[in-house]
Amino acid sequence: MIVALTGKPGIGKTTDVKRVIERIRDRAVGFYTEEIRHPETKMRLGFKVITTDGKEGILAEKFKPSKFKVGSYGVNVEEFESLVIPVLEEALKDKDKIIVIDEIGKMELFSEKFKRIVKELLNRKDLNAVITIPVKDVDPIVREIRERNDIVKMEITLSNRDEIPDKVLEMLS
Repeated sequence: MIVALTGKPGIGKTTDVKRVIERIRDRAVGFYTEEIRHPETKMRLGFKVITTDGKEGILAEKFKPSKFKVGSYGVNVEEFESLVIPVLEEALKDKDKIIVIDEIGKMELFSEKFKRIVKELLNRKDLNAVITIPVKDVDPIVREIRERNDIVKMEITLSNRDEIPDKVLEMLS
């Protein structure tokens, strides 16, 4: 079963994903993303990716030279792939794991290797996953996830965000 979480930016998708990871610990395999903020000004400088086995890398940085851009952020596709692709390839081999992908968004989808893995996951019926997707259909893959009947979609709101991890775990157990 695949559970897709969506909601407005800053609503708590990553927080809920991290709560799910904390509860299932060794069964979770994948990654989540976090903002990088300046320690004093609190201005957002970029985004990092963190794998469930604790490795970290830079996904995107403000004004970073890159041929892959989202607004003023240069996306570091190579670093993203070097961290995430091996983890996800292993995850696809283990039916006892719960795959975690936060998020299937514009920055991550610059990676063709990542797209290939997401498509494989979507076509597998023997795997469990928790994924997050943006509110907007930034790519045909996101639109497909939103339209598929075999994927459970949950919108995170201020009023339900504390209950979402329990609901996700209940569905996946």
